[in-house]
Amino acid sequence: MNLLLVDVDGALVNAREMDMMCFQQAVEAVLHITLDKSRYQERVVTDSAMLDEILHQYPVLSSRSIVHRQVEQKYLENLTARLHAVPQEFVLSKGAREFLEQMAVRDDTHVAITSGGWAAVSRLKLKAAGIDASKMTFASSSDAASRTEIMALAAFRAKQDTGMTFKRRIVFAEGEWNQRASQELGYEFVAVGKKLSHHTYIPSLSFYQAVLPKFDIN
Repeated sequence: MNLLLVDVDGALVNAREMDMMCFQQAVEAVLHITLDKSRYQERVVTDSAMLDEILHQYPVLSSRSIVHRQVEQKYLENLTARLHAVPQEFVLSKGAREFLEQMAVRDDTHVAITSGGWAAVSRLKLKAAGIDASKMTFASSSDAASRTEIMALAAFRAKQDTGMTFKRRIVFAEGEWNQRASQELGYEFVAVGKKLSHHTYIPSLSFYQAVLPKFDIN
């Protein structure tokens, strides 16, 4: 059995600019600050880690957990409002639906979804793009602050869900931050999109069949 870990942002859903805008607005509303938005253009770190970095710069009297819950709730409200106003901004990445459907019917693979975003936010984006992840193995920034921990937890949950031992663990994601986490865990990595030059690369999940044979998955 092979485990395929697929990241939400970039690999499955494309909503980056709008997504980050809603996050920044949530932080500003809860903390009553004005962010230097040039510092937060990419989700290089997870939602939890990004907010912790901001709280280090702008300390508050409330507990960390309370502030995290408040920002997450406001972020979710912002995304929901944006979804109702401009639904076309939540775009399913090319090939994502076919990839998930084809992998679901195979008996030699199991798919786990990972996300650097909080769980409720990530599930909203997936649902808006037409993916129901409610019954899929899932790990997110609600579970851990680092991408390495999130990937490791997704693999652990996948083992619990299937009762299987995985021969290979292969990450499909964009960005060097996901590549580094994969390397730390000893997982194989497929770069999706244009953000990273990597020896195993596909422009989108539409081309997943081109890389599976490299992992002895036919």
